[in-house]
Amino acid sequence: MKLFKTTAFAAAMTLTGAGMSHAQDLRLLAGWDSSYAAVGEVLMPFIAAIEDATTADIDINVMGPETVPPFEQIDPVVRGVFDMLYTNGAYHFNEIASGMTMDAMNGNTEKLREAGVWGAVDAQYQKIGLKLIAALVDLNGYHIMLKEPVGDGGLEGLRIRGTPIYHPVIEVLGGAPVVLPGGEIYPALERGVIDGAAWPTVGAVAYKWYEVADYMMRPSFGQVSHLVLMNLDTWNGLDDTTRSEIEAAAREFEIEANRLFDDLAAQERETLEAEGMSVTELNEEMAGKLGGAWFSGTMGLAASKNAEDAEEIRALATEAGIDG
Repeated sequence: MKLFKTTAFAAAMTLTGAGMSHAQDLRLLAGWDSSYAAVGEVLMPFIAAIEDATTADIDINVMGPETVPPFEQIDPVVRGVFDMLYTNGAYHFNEIASGMTMDAMNGNTEKLREAGVWGAVDAQYQKIGLKLIAALVDLNGYHIMLKEPVGDGGLEGLRIRGTPIYHPVIEVLGGAPVVLPGGEIYPALERGVIDGAAWPTVGAVAYKWYEVADYMMRPSFGQVSHLVLMNLDTWNGLDDTTRSEIEAAAREFEIEANRLFDDLAAQERETLEAEGMSVTELNEEMAGKLGGAWFSGTMGLAASKNAEDAEEIRALATEAGIDG
């Protein structure tokens, strides 16, 4: 595997041309750079597992958000400029909200598969020209980093950075959501533009947010689905043996990903505490609002974009008991 760092979308277009130089030389666009542990510690081992499992000569080359901004990456993968995408469903919910619903669930990837949720999400992505290859799920979910500890009113009066998927949780706890790219969190906390920031429980160490925030809110909420998608034409262009090998290796690695993320989350918390951050606990009343607000809010946001698809997934999750 190779990790390329180009500086512009035009450069990527020049590099890739109209099609692949070899049918099984695949270009993967990642929503995060290598400083995010879910890239170096999860994606890259996943790629190695896929390359090792396939008898065909597959080489997956990774390009990051310096090539195409994270919230704009789905279109060039749908169009075949890139072959694969490593992302979170919330990053492209305006185009398709199905992937985002996986973050609302309460269950590992095997449970998502058994409930039919994984298959439904895959089928819905295929409608727009993408194939779900794997969902690498961090069961530790999300938390909110704060400059000050929470009070009896939760986040009342505080400005909290969060993409739209976080807004129902921030609002039910009394906070005011502020939409900012991840790269702007540090200076915004440092200058007091925001009072806190929502993010996965894995990631703050790499960005050194512990230098500008002293607390991490508990309990955490939801789970983080890192989706590996492939352009459907690229997928269909692979031979049957290769597709079967990829599917088997991906499913096996999904289970391994749960363990990897558990290790990363434990290391993350240990490091944050060593750097001076402390846990601040919501009171029982506020904590009791989290799970319902996260599930209902995420599914509601998804339904506002793809109502029929979201309802199908909600019904499957509810029947299986993994609805938040």
